[in-house]
Amino acid sequence: MRWTAFIALAIVLPGASALAETSLPRPTAEPDNPDAYGPAIDLDKDGPSAADIGPVQKHFVLVSEPNQAEAAESDNASLARHEKIALDKRIKIPKVHDVEDDGSYKGAGNPALDYEIKYINWGAVTQKQIVARQGHYFTITWVNDGPKADFTARFEYRQVRSKEIVRTLVQPMPQVSGATRSYFAIVSHAFAINGPVSSWRFTVLKGDTVVAEAKSFIW
Repeated sequence: MRWTAFIALAIVLPGASALAETSLPRPTAEPDNPDAYGPAIDLDKDGPSAADIGPVQKHFVLVSEPNQAEAAESDNASLARHEKIALDKRIKIPKVHDVEDDGSYKGAGNPALDYEIKYINWGAVTQKQIVARQGHYFTITWVNDGPKADFTARFEYRQVRSKEIVRTLVQPMPQVSGATRSYFAIVSHAFAINGPVSSWRFTVLKGDTVVAEAKSFIW
């Protein structure tokens, strides 16, 4: 029996030696390759690109820089515009929906609220992309029950840190009939520097005449 064990061991050892000879070489450290990585992103220098903004924001009239939107320093008394106003009962603004994404929302157990933030940030991977998508988003539903016509959607707003400065965004809305939506958003540096929207007014114009209006309580 002892000799049998020695014979079996002699048979196994050559096989182990052959296995060692055919094994992979010992791994070595990866050589230096500085060209394999892009330069660090300077968020203060480089504005967001179309890829940073993402697919959701393409529907919105966006403001990403603090002075990008038309602004006028004013108070409530001076906001009275000398413009034609002829409110049309056939044009209604039934819903103004806003979502604020400041990166601090952790979820409240409400799948609908969780989904909205995930939808806005879908595809954001880099820090630059995440910052570019943080902001205050407004989706405004309005209805034209009259004849099909060309309109202009106008969104005026103030922000928390810029206080009484009123900025204005406009969106041409050609050949509107029935229900439609207007989208406005203050994102990236404009949101980070001046904060969320504190008050707003949305108006629908037909030519140079205001035909419908909705505004926040403290406007």
